[in-house]
Amino acid sequence: MTFTVSPAPPSRVLDVFAALYGTPAGDLGWLEAELRAAWVALDESGEALGALGARPSPAHGMELMGGSLDGEHGEAVAQALVEAARAELGRVYAFADGLMLPAGALSGAGLREVAAYRMLAGPTPTAAAPGPEGVTLRRLSDVPDLATRLDALGTYEDRIGHHAVAAAAAEEGAGGFDSALSLIAVDAGGRAAGLCRAAREDGYLRIDAPGVRPDMRGSGLRAALLLGVCALAREAGFTDVSVESWGDTPEELAADLGLGLGVELENPIYAAGT
Repeated sequence: MTFTVSPAPPSRVLDVFAALYGTPAGDLGWLEAELRAAWVALDESGEALGALGARPSPAHGMELMGGSLDGEHGEAVAQALVEAARAELGRVYAFADGLMLPAGALSGAGLREVAAYRMLAGPTPTAAAPGPEGVTLRRLSDVPDLATRLDALGTYEDRIGHHAVAAAAAEEGAGGFDSALSLIAVDAGGRAAGLCRAAREDGYLRIDAPGVRPDMRGSGLRAALLLGVCALAREAGFTDVSVESWGDTPEELAADLGLGLGVELENPIYAAGT
């Protein structure tokens, strides 16, 4: 099959993204403002076979989103889209996402596996861990200051798989997270040192793996935040939790597995130019 890949305005790829993600195109308007570049793959009749968009990552160049709509030739279409993006942008990464962005297409375009998105799940851990000296863990609901919350969210930004944090993400209830079941760490100077957010789901508590300020990593703060949220989960009657992570280290994964959680889902992250 013959097809071409060409640059396109971000607005052009939203319909393709809607088909890829099973979402009405009207619900993706927010994404248009985030995309810095886009490409579309067209067959000889002008029908879209796939599309790719790129949005900035604070520490890892550009995150590639989208992929191929075409099942039979999907890997070739996805690889051509990624090659076009890499040629223009250089430093890129993408999640290996099933048929849309197959691992073979990413490796064929010269990207290599560097990390993963994971969802772990299991009974709510009962262990406890003290926080480092001089750091206080507080319920997020007790820290309404949006600037402090935004600083805490920024502790994730150097990890691959995370994009730049928008101010709206610090607002109460953003992302469905329950501030009364979430913890923020504040150092002796009042500066945010870490964050662990949680959201109520049907029958379990969904937890984001903790974000910890780079200078506090290795201090035990990550474990204190995660296990502190698990304690809040038990108090609220949740006997099961899930923990989602993006770009965590092998040591952090081992620590989470050591709590009795198991990997339920894993999507590798491939990168080039790092």
